[in-house]
Amino acid sequence: MDRIFYKSKYDYQKTIKHVSRTIVSVLDDDAIAKLLTDTVVDTMLVEHCSVFLSEPSDRHFVNFSATAKPVGLDQPLKWPIESALVEFMKTHHQPVMRRKVAKQISAVDKKDVLSDLEILNADIVLPLLFKEQLYGFIILGEKRSGDLFTKEDMDLLETLSSQSALALENARSYKIIEDLNKDLEKKVEERTRALKEALSEKERTQEQLIRSESLAAIGQLVAGVAHELNNPLTTVTSLVQAAIEDIEQLDSENSLDAYMIDDLKFADKELDRARSIVSSLLGLSRQTQTYSEAVDINSVIKDALRILYNQYKHCELNIVETYARDLPDIRGNFANLGQVALNIIKNAIQAVVDMKGTIFLSTHFDVSARQVVFLCKDTGPGIPVDIREDIFKPFFTTKAVGKGTGLGLYICHEIIVKHGGTLKHQKSDETGAVFEVRLPAGA
Repeated sequence: MDRIFYKSKYDYQKTIKHVSRTIVSVLDDDAIAKLLTDTVVDTMLVEHCSVFLSEPSDRHFVNFSATAKPVGLDQPLKWPIESALVEFMKTHHQPVMRRKVAKQISAVDKKDVLSDLEILNADIVLPLLFKEQLYGFIILGEKRSGDLFTKEDMDLLETLSSQSALALENARSYKIIEDLNKDLEKKVEERTRALKEALSEKERTQEQLIRSESLAAIGQLVAGVAHELNNPLTTVTSLVQAAIEDIEQLDSENSLDAYMIDDLKFADKELDRARSIVSSLLGLSRQTQTYSEAVDINSVIKDALRILYNQYKHCELNIVETYARDLPDIRGNFANLGQVALNIIKNAIQAVVDMKGTIFLSTHFDVSARQVVFLCKDTGPGIPVDIREDIFKPFFTTKAVGKGTGLGLYICHEIIVKHGGTLKHQKSDETGAVFEVRLPAGA
């Protein structure tokens, strides 16, 4: 009979139960307040309903949403937390009904609570409580029909207010997490930007180090190269001058003798030698930073040896060269790769110079890996096991103070990595050190 004669009543009960179950999935304070007020007004047919929610940064409850009858209804936008109504709900954790105030509240506070209800135009106030914390409250006006709120109505409304308080807790927890995520993303973005700037600065510094080390090495070699150039140039000058004098003394009937022709041929050979030395020096000292030129690794090694010749020509050491023919070119920077060859070979020379040792230089092509391989092996004392992991670190050196910067192998390693290759110290059962450079063959 109840379902037949009070069908609308059961409909709003069903609606409110459904809303109380679904509202916990809403993650926005405004959306929760709007869903709550619209549902209560439309289903229970009250004159008005509004929701006041606590504002963490303010000592007030803020009127987040309100639905009212068309006639003018003036409700405050904020409500103080020190009010008698709020204190009652905080203390007793129960709704306040205008018609039951006399039974609920002591005579001392009754007047203040009734005044609060009058200001809010409230017939019922439902606290939004979660774990004894008051998140806000719901205000309901009278029913449009003039009927009183039944105990069943109050049970449904209290269930709805409990679920709404849980939904508010979820929404605010989600907001905290979302804010933390945004803050974290911002910090990650700032740190990433700082790391990119630091990496760019590192690369700029590294380029400067490479350039300064290259210029320092070239500076040390200039004196030796000048000496190397002086010898053939002096010889050429002397022979050419002598040849000129002889030619000037010739009669038109006499021809040049064989010795003079040989002298001129030797002079031409010495000039070629001078040009070769200058070409090597210029090739290895170029400061271009392009990494797309075709480079013949055999030429790089030979030029490095030619530049270093003055340092080892009077030493009792032997250099054995074994270069593979028809090696494919690599794509890179000739000058920077020349710096690598200079450093590696120079270290080998210093390792064997007092031991009358041998340096083995070789190249080959690893077909399976499509890599050009350069090996430098010496018969010197080798590198102690306990420092092998440190030799490519910047500023690490075993040389005496003033004899080395500790940047040579570090810069070599960085140059090779920039070319997409590897530079390794190979383990060997024999004496001496073995350095292996692997570079990808050019397209």
